[in-house]
Amino acid sequence: MRGKIGTLLILSLLVLAVASCGCTESTGQQAVPDSNSVLQNSDTVQITDMLGRQLTVPAEISSVVATSPPSTILVYMLAPDKLAGWNFKNNFTQPFMDENYTSLPVIGGWFGTQTGNYETIISMDPDIVIEGYTTDGQINEAIERRQESFGSIPVVAINDSIIFVTQSDPTIEYVGKLLDCEAQAEKLIEFRSSILNEINSTVKDIPETEKVRVYYAEGPKGLMTDPSGSQHSQVIDICGGVNVADCPLTPGNGMTQVSIEQVMDWNPEVIITSNPQFYASVYSDPLWVSVDAVQNKRVYLAPQNPFCWIDRPQGPHLIIGTAWTAKMLYPDLFTDMDLSQLTRKFYSEFFHYELTDEELNTLLNPAAEAKT
Repeated sequence: MRGKIGTLLILSLLVLAVASCGCTESTGQQAVPDSNSVLQNSDTVQITDMLGRQLTVPAEISSVVATSPPSTILVYMLAPDKLAGWNFKNNFTQPFMDENYTSLPVIGGWFGTQTGNYETIISMDPDIVIEGYTTDGQINEAIERRQESFGSIPVVAINDSIIFVTQSDPTIEYVGKLLDCEAQAEKLIEFRSSILNEINSTVKDIPETEKVRVYYAEGPKGLMTDPSGSQHSQVIDICGGVNVADCPLTPGNGMTQVSIEQVMDWNPEVIITSNPQFYASVYSDPLWVSVDAVQNKRVYLAPQNPFCWIDRPQGPHLIIGTAWTAKMLYPDLFTDMDLSQLTRKFYSEFFHYELTDEELNTLLNPAAEAKT
């Protein structure tokens, strides 16, 4: 009897030992998580920005601040609901923008002569900060300075080519992937390509002697300008105009001072401007009366709302400004370009605003407002 009990006891102990080993092995497997499950459950991802820097950012980016208008406008055009604030706002009585976006705070930034405030942006706790164009030193130095000042908020560098209409595709594509709006980015790239292709195919064969001579009038008196090759006068170059300004290119902010005597000597056929004050006075100003563009009523004020179409700020929105410029310079060559239809589409798809007929007319005929 005792032998049977002893045997049963030994068997029981063996069973318990085996079971115990099984539990230990199972626990050990659960303690080492599968690498795939770690990636799937993580709330951050590793990215490489356009300067080649490795960064850790939230897997789902829902709040973005950009440090200058070109990048801010790009975020607005691609992913407006992720934009946390503006660098500046134009003081329009009725901006052509949904109030969900006009109500966003003005946070400043680093552009032109503006110096941003780090504390203001940090207090908003954005998921990322985008730095894409700066007049605050070289981009590499600026990025290092920003990252140190923003601390744990990732600063993502994008290419400063976003300020050039003809070079911006890679940056648009990158931000589309970054903000999970690739379809919208592709739509913008296609819109841009369509307009540029039409402009290029139309103006490329114009003989040099037949190209329109253009002056870009800046400032309230029209006596500041930017020559060919400047980021500020790029729409003239793109549209096959001859920029008459024979003056130094002022880096950064541009706006080289010139005299009325120089303008009279250049004698442009067309003047384009983004300054309503200058436009409102140019036809009655005796200083300008002898200039061909004034005599022939070929001074054009660029649309302004919600952002100027041709300059300041530069950015991806200037693509609609190239269509406008082409129509102003060569109306006979672009009779098939429906600027009204293009404008409606652009505002609907990229400014997220449906223009009324009255708003469209006001936008495309800003001269009436400038004269009042």
